[in-house]
Formats: sequence, C-alpha cells, structure tokens
Amino acid sequence: MEKKEKLELLHKQMIKEVQDYAIILMDLDGTILSWNRGAEIIKGYKPEEIIDQNFRLFYLPKHRQELLPEQLLEQARKEGRAKHIGMRVRKNGTTFWGSILITALHDEEGHVVGYTKLTKELDKNEIS
Repeated sequence: MEKKEKLELLHKQMIKEVQDYAIILMDLDGTILSWNRGAEIIKGYKPEEIIDQNFRLFYLPKHRQELLPEQLLEQARKEGRAKHIGMRVRKNGTTFWGSILITALHDEEGHVVGYTKLTKELDKNEIS
C-alpha cells in the first residue's frame, strides 16, 4: 500500500471511529451520505437506517416548520459555516442539547458541493 492510500485509509478510519462527536457528510440538500460511530451513539441510528435520509430528522417539528435546517445550510453556503446550539431529536424520540457546526465543502472552482456536520451532545454545564 502506498503512502497516499494508507493516509486516506487512516483518515477514513479516524472519522468513522470518533465516538464523542457525530460526524456526517451531506449533499447539497442535507441528505446524509456518511455516518460515524459517534453519530450512532449520540443519535441512535445505525448507518443503514439513516444514510440517504435528510438531516431534518434531527430537529424538533417546530424547528422543521420554521425551516431552521434549511437556514443553517444556507448560512453555511454563504458564510462557509453555520453554528447552532439547540434541542435535537434521537431515533427513539428523546431530545438532547446539541452544539452543531455545519461546514460547506467546495470543489476546485469554489462551488459548494456538500456539507459536513459535526454534532456534540452537551451536558448541563455546557449549556449557556
């Protein structure tokens, strides 16, 4: 295995195995393309249950109705990233406080081609 292939494999495994943060890759409309171990722990979905679903599932009905997920994607598209702290929904319907960071991914011409979304579950001491 050449050095570049080994580096790509290690990078993929690093993201896959992080447990304290949900790290997901999304397309332009927020459809989930990849899912790491932390996402499974925090949100409760197995990869085969959530890949190809839209990340809107993680938001309260009120926030979906207010189009908060779409606003966050738009902010990331325009500004490069979007941060938000708020209630999120797990697969089992329970909620948790989460801090998210959505980062726009660009092609070589500078066009947005997708997003990464990093979520950390907050404990009581981290909520301000």
